[in-house]
Amino acid sequence: MERLLIKNDCLVDDLYIIHAQMNHFDRMLELFLDAAHWLNTLGSSQWRHFLDGYGRDDISASINAGTAFLIMRNDVVIGSFTVQPTPDEWDIHIWGDAHLDDSVFLHRLVLSRSAAGNGLGGTILKWIEHNLEFPPHKKYIKLDCVGDNAKLNHFYVSNEYLFLGAAADGHHKYQKEIKHITFQDNNLRGEIM
Repeated sequence: MERLLIKNDCLVDDLYIIHAQMNHFDRMLELFLDAAHWLNTLGSSQWRHFLDGYGRDDISASINAGTAFLIMRNDVVIGSFTVQPTPDEWDIHIWGDAHLDDSVFLHRLVLSRSAAGNGLGGTILKWIEHNLEFPPHKKYIKLDCVGDNAKLNHFYVSNEYLFLGAAADGHHKYQKEIKHITFQDNNLRGEIM
């Protein structure tokens, strides 16, 4: 799997983003477990598989593939997300036979509880769009989320992700067009490819 390059690691203020390494595994797992516990107290089964002992192989695979990213504050991991340049088995399950070669796939965006709730999630989505180096043939960022989490679904819509319906298992599908930036004659020009 091709590794996406970071064009600018600065997120905002004292926050920056790096590629995850295997020595970050335990902290990443802790973030998912904390989020799953919190969601469970709200009556949501989202990420419950982490509480049931699953999902560890997904974390390891994303680190090894170079698709896992960390949100850092003063060398402390406060969040994580994965952006895959090619679909995995889950993406094919969700998106079916749809043309997927022109898309990257966003998964497992998580923040520590202390960092959540202040608009940082939207800032991360914008950072992904503008600060990862996507191959020119990639036109969309695709993601899915549980259909019964109204707040999460609203979050993606409010960040200009287009709702594309529900998968057979009830997960909601979203996508956003990637705006590739090209440099020409020292003038910055936004170009939708």
